[in-house]
Amino acid sequence: MSQKVKEIKIIDKYIAKQVLFGLFIVSSILLGIAWFSQIIRLLSYLVNNNIGFWSFLKMTSLLLPDLLVIILPIGLFAVILFVYNRLASDKELVIMEAVGMSVRDLSKPTLFLSVVITLLCFFITLYISPIYATKYRTFLFDSQNDISALLIQEGEFNQITNGLTIYVRSSKDNILSDIFINDQRQKNRVRTILAEQGIVSTTNNNISLALVNGSIQEKAKEKYTFGTFEKYTADLGVVAKNSVRYKKPGELSLFELLHAKELGHANDTTFPKYLVEFHKRLIQPLYNLIFALIALLAIFKSPLNKRSNSKNMIFAVSSMVAFQMLYISIFNMLRIHTNLYPLVYFVTITAIIIMLKFLYSDNLLNIKRLKIKK
Repeated sequence: MSQKVKEIKIIDKYIAKQVLFGLFIVSSILLGIAWFSQIIRLLSYLVNNNIGFWSFLKMTSLLLPDLLVIILPIGLFAVILFVYNRLASDKELVIMEAVGMSVRDLSKPTLFLSVVITLLCFFITLYISPIYATKYRTFLFDSQNDISALLIQEGEFNQITNGLTIYVRSSKDNILSDIFINDQRQKNRVRTILAEQGIVSTTNNNISLALVNGSIQEKAKEKYTFGTFEKYTADLGVVAKNSVRYKKPGELSLFELLHAKELGHANDTTFPKYLVEFHKRLIQPLYNLIFALIALLAIFKSPLNKRSNSKNMIFAVSSMVAFQMLYISIFNMLRIHTNLYPLVYFVTITAIIIMLKFLYSDNLLNIKRLKIKK
């Protein structure tokens, strides 16, 4: 192995480590901020549905894969600009070029990381995200339709219906402990029930409470009766809602999205949303490669003395934002004109090819040489 090849490998590792470490720090910070914003947004579920704090954190953590796919391209773009700007400011980039390293050599470790991160995002969007989206929406649905949580709050006297009051000391996993029931729904009749445990269940669309190990005291027309039981079912007089949960586009696999109508997930009106989700999952991971190329072009296709120029950085950020706005517009247009989906692939592939050509060409976008020729 020649000395130059050894030097290039050392520099490749040096650049790759800085980009990877910076990406980890930036992505962690952005992911934490995004996660915290989701926690704040969903606090109403914690309060209104009697969800435990750790269960709530587990629920919100199911949003992390989707957030990560959004954050990684932005974080990668910012880190590439920062790392190469620092190398340019410290004259390290000039020295590397002076010893014979080309733009291809200097950008290779970053592009390699971009490809790896793109593949990771493909894995998340195609496999992980649908699974986590399903778990998240199932958790929300179950918490909103959890009969025991909706009807009975632990440590409080809960008036279920007119004349029926229930108190439970604790409630965990749909199992109620130390139960007190006061039933005055029938005129001139008062029934008091005590039980060690109970489970709220639905039978024939009626909500009832299956009690274990308790006693019943009843007063009817000045007569008192008392008895004990091992098992007893108390009708709460509440009709259960027949709720059915339908899957959203984010929960379906690529095959299910493409055949959403045949599988009964969508109709002619809603199918465009599923088609947009299909194409979005195939395109969104490529943002990593596109944003990385924008950042690299901003660094290497500027004169040496302007590589860390603020105007150059503003142009790079503006280009990145313009690409995002372009994709948003295209995906919105696809909801109306579904037959235009090849456009998004044409724009993506063309942009990557053109930017790679500009990056590796000495004759394109080289402002300094153009000025000399004039």
